[in-house]
Amino acid sequence: MKKSLILCGVALSALLISACSSGPQYIDPSNSKAYASMGLDYHDIEKAASDSVRSLLSSAQVREISRGSKPKVLMISGVINDTMQTIDTDQLSRKITRDMRNSGKFVLTLAQGAKTEKGINMARKARDNDEFDQRTTIEKGSLKSAELSLSGKIVQKNTKVGSKQRTDYFFLLTLTNLKDGTVIWDDEVNIIKLGSNSSVSW
Repeated sequence: MKKSLILCGVALSALLISACSSGPQYIDPSNSKAYASMGLDYHDIEKAASDSVRSLLSSAQVREISRGSKPKVLMISGVINDTMQTIDTDQLSRKITRDMRNSGKFVLTLAQGAKTEKGINMARKARDNDEFDQRTTIEKGSLKSAELSLSGKIVQKNTKVGSKQRTDYFFLLTLTNLKDGTVIWDDEVNIIKLGSNSSVSW
């Protein structure tokens, strides 16, 4: 009887350990490529953003317009998701504009663009409201208008290759001069993946 209880206890302990070990686990982003999928992941967004910023900052036209001590005001006009997946395109555009700001040649405005900061208009509604000390409200004419606009598109194309599926992703990005509408810079970053039919991201 005692031996049976011990065996039952050992079996129960093994079961609990097995259940615990099959739970969620943290993955170091630097080592997470081993868990790659056919869909767009962290590494793909990082690569697309890094390659794009490197191309942008090395462009002769961008270097020309960014000369001087005054940074250019930039807005995000939007990145279109033309893939078969749900993608937060803001992750890509904000990564790019963050690196652009870190260069010291650009500043980002959220007063204009595809995604504006709601707090800007909320703060200005306090103007002429008797409930607020008018000496603390923001005066008219203080917003900076954008000089440049960043826009883009992510495209996905699936192709059957023998018994496998190939998925091509195209990151198309453009920097536009809002004063005259001319394109200052544009670039394309390609990411290609090959996997089984069952792993394709539709």
